[in-house]
Amino acid sequence: MDRVAAMLVLLGLIVTALLFMLALFSIAPMFCCCLAALLYALVYFLANEGSNFHHAQEFENRFWTLLAVLLTAAVIFVKDSPFCFGDQRRGLGMFVSFIVGCAVHVFDRMMHRKEMSQVV
Repeated sequence: MDRVAAMLVLLGLIVTALLFMLALFSIAPMFCCCLAALLYALVYFLANEGSNFHHAQEFENRFWTLLAVLLTAAVIFVKDSPFCFGDQRRGLGMFVSFIVGCAVHVFDRMMHRKEMSQVV
């Protein structure tokens, strides 16, 4: 794929994502704000790979774990979320958030260990 076609595809994806976010904002404003804030944090994290935050793998692991827990909490506890059940079953919501956070933490560590074992 040449450069112009790749840029047009990227522009199409950005416009589609923007339109999707606007449509979602009209249906679920609080959930969309949470998703936009998490998306901003993700883009900021990925755009600044030269910062001190990326110098240790443990810092990156903490970021991915925190992002997963916050996303899970937004999906479960925000009132206009499509999967909201945290207002009726708080214990289950906290348990699911905890399990997802642990799973992401363990998965990130496993991937880092696998990468390190292949390098050596």
